[in-house]
Amino acid sequence: MKAEVYYFTGTGNSLMVAKDIAREIEGELISIPKALGQGTVKINTKVAVIVFPVYMWGIPLIIERFVKSIANLEDKTVYAIVTCGGMPAATINIFEKTLESCGGKLAAGFAVRMPGNYTPLYGAIAAEKQKKMFDDWKKKCKTIAKYINAGKQGKKENNNILVNLIFSGLIYNLSAKHIPEMDKDFWIDEKCNKCGICQNVCPVANIDLNNGNPTWKGLCEQCLACLQWCPQQAIQYGNKTAARKRYHHPEVELTDILSHAGK
Repeated sequence: MKAEVYYFTGTGNSLMVAKDIAREIEGELISIPKALGQGTVKINTKVAVIVFPVYMWGIPLIIERFVKSIANLEDKTVYAIVTCGGMPAATINIFEKTLESCGGKLAAGFAVRMPGNYTPLYGAIAAEKQKKMFDDWKKKCKTIAKYINAGKQGKKENNNILVNLIFSGLIYNLSAKHIPEMDKDFWIDEKCNKCGICQNVCPVANIDLNNGNPTWKGLCEQCLACLQWCPQQAIQYGNKTAARKRYHHPEVELTDILSHAGK
């Protein structure tokens, strides 16, 4: 084992990226929710790769908690790979500052385009467009792995200053603190059969079942695992998701997400 590859995922994009990069750099795959569940995190290799999605043009809140839980960042070489349906904006910069505030240093950060999964705003893109993104990633994976295996440092894949300022500096900084309470817009329709999958795929134990029906507790990450993995498509968000096509990575299984969540 040459590296540890930590990942956070909701619908499988970041898991697939983490799996692919782990294979190329002889890395051990580690779920971030599982690692956090153990309390203090200790990285056991010189190199660590942290893979996660871009949320609101910034880092998921769980990533900040994860970084703060790591006990031995000072002597580690840390790489970041972020997945996004659109653009990363300044996500790599935000992650770098979070690392530095905890005594770490970012060696390099990469952004990977993947199909978007935020059904409250849009439906899944066409299968051929998804395939193009997956094929592009397979090529980029080799490039990133070569960079990491060579021990290179310095590359940071952010957008330009204006984009970073508007989307990360303004939207993310104003919105991130409200993410946990955004689960108030989830609801279930009559198709719910009380299977409980939503509770089990949630990576932060944010869902309780009352008489088999899910209720959200205000600790949300907005990963949408509950909505996207519901086999009945009974979980809705706002008033437009019922008519939109759902998405999860086609090569990722429900069992993978259950394992990621510690189930």
